[in-house]
Amino acid sequence: MHTYSPYRLAAPEPRALGFGVAGATLRAVSVAAALACGAGASLAGTATVNITSFTVSAADFSGNFAFAVDPFQSYNLQALEAGVGPTVNFSADNWNLGLNQIAQTANTKATGNTVNFTDVSTQLLTAGFNVSAQATAAHAPPALPNYANASALQSGTFRLLDDAGARTGGTITFDLFYDMSVSTPGSALANYSQTQLNLLLSRGADDDQSFADGLLSSNLTGGTGAISSGHYSWTYTLAADQEAFYTLSGSAIASAELRVAAIPEPETYALMLLGLASIGAVARGRRRSEAEAEADTSAA
Repeated sequence: MHTYSPYRLAAPEPRALGFGVAGATLRAVSVAAALACGAGASLAGTATVNITSFTVSAADFSGNFAFAVDPFQSYNLQALEAGVGPTVNFSADNWNLGLNQIAQTANTKATGNTVNFTDVSTQLLTAGFNVSAQATAAHAPPALPNYANASALQSGTFRLLDDAGARTGGTITFDLFYDMSVSTPGSALANYSQTQLNLLLSRGADDDQSFADGLLSSNLTGGTGAISSGHYSWTYTLAADQEAFYTLSGSAIASAELRVAAIPEPETYALMLLGLASIGAVARGRRRSEAEAEADTSAA
């Protein structure tokens, strides 16, 4: 019966091929050559978080509407080219300056975009964001990995007002629709992509509701995964003196490091040359022995 082994069968030893004392040296040559040619391939990682719809709506009742107070949005984009130059950053702290921004180096890129939505029943304008990050391995340790990070945050306060502008009670509903993805083939400790999305809601002290979702490529088969049509909804019933708060944040991160085998030391190269010379000498000696044996046979 044959037993399967997950390991490849070893190549025949040089001694079995007739090289005698050159066997150990040939093994050293093989190891050194493998080290000399063992550079790893480039690895690219990408991560995206897209808010496809974020709305805040009030229940239908005559003469009332939802009102937003102190909306805020910020972006932070970072692209780091390891061992080459400074980090490239972009940041914005209002609703307008976050449009179509990019922070980019030779092998990293972080992007951010604002997406506006309008609730058809209340005409209340809310906003979402799309963020993405990409990194390609180009520098070997001990330099830091190439790194890209795109993050966004927005927050707001909502009240229910009657047609005279006075505060009133009622319900208010938050609806968040999103998708996200990560892809880092061969994902490992320094080569990964990651997404995170968080929504925090509150209508007062000790009344928080939170939602979170995310992906990490190193936890996924093949380093790739996606969430499509994710949805979270929450409804508050507000008294006339209550307000509803929200904070929505998300991030996309990509990191990539080129992993290479150690470069052989000078002593290893010397051993390679010595081994090649020894193999040549043994081979020449073997040919001479075979020639002499043939001559003796012919003379007999």
